[in-house]
Amino acid sequence: MRVGEELREAAAARLVSTRPGSDRTAGRRFIANARALGIDLSLMWATPLEMGAVGGFGRKGGGDRISQVCLAVVGAGRTATLFVSGAPATTDARAAFLRAEADRDERVRLIQEACRVIAHPGPETGRGVRLAQSLLDPGETAALAAFLAAGFSRLGDLDYLRRPLPRSPEGADPTLPDDVRLVPLDRLGQPEGDRLLAEALARSYIDTLDCPELAGLRELPDVIESHRAVGRYDPALWWIVMHQDQPEGCMLLTRCPESSAVELVYLGLGPSLRGRGVGSALLRIGLNRIAGGPEATVTCAVDTRNTPAQRLYKRAGFDRFASRIPLIRPLRA
Repeated sequence: MRVGEELREAAAARLVSTRPGSDRTAGRRFIANARALGIDLSLMWATPLEMGAVGGFGRKGGGDRISQVCLAVVGAGRTATLFVSGAPATTDARAAFLRAEADRDERVRLIQEACRVIAHPGPETGRGVRLAQSLLDPGETAALAAFLAAGFSRLGDLDYLRRPLPRSPEGADPTLPDDVRLVPLDRLGQPEGDRLLAEALARSYIDTLDCPELAGLRELPDVIESHRAVGRYDPALWWIVMHQDQPEGCMLLTRCPESSAVELVYLGLGPSLRGRGVGSALLRIGLNRIAGGPEATVTCAVDTRNTPAQRLYKRAGFDRFASRIPLIRPLRA
């Protein structure tokens, strides 16, 4: 059932808790944080604690005792991130085993209903979502099983990396090869800038080792829109890498004041520039450009299977601070 305003606190409390009937304080805190971040909580579904109880979600019988919850948060670029409630905490192994399958089936139904609704255009979904995704902590095994059963695919796991923001440029900018030059996006007019950026992204996706399963799932304008939605977009921190006057890659940095970080949203090169030290030079140039800023750290995410990128970031002083399991499901109205 779709969660209305009268049950939003209870549903939010269940979403962030490990047990049904959770203290409403957690739900109120979640809702307040969501509003502060501009997150729409209208796309939420739930099941009652006892599906057969008289009254279900009503004031009688089932009351507001909620069993499982799914929330879809629509983002830029026709994407949506889905969240589901976790497994109840219990020390009774037999009870946990008996409930696990039923709980998974409830989560699966909620995820599928969310995907069905958000795929269609509407006031909350815009033109309709084309890619549903979820990022799970490695310990969220119950949620992982539900998403996989609901038709999601697991990508290579992601490492989240960070390093301190340089207080000053760390030496002179490295020299790029003679046939390579950087063009900041703020020096290009529209639509020429987006056209070149789309070509650069397309080249960087060829035989990529960074979540290759994503290549071709979304239209490039949607990809660019979702990258722009991260932090505070500044075209002066977005560069197109030109090789022999053709776009062959890009580096996108974004300041995120709410987390006191600069995020490396994307760094990718096409086949003709790989293995030439260009990626390392680009990263050093980018770090020099943001040096001395008010942020504390520089962050990025990288596929654990992408060994060259892992080595690049390690050499640049990045360390892993978290891991996530990415899941995706393409949608069609």
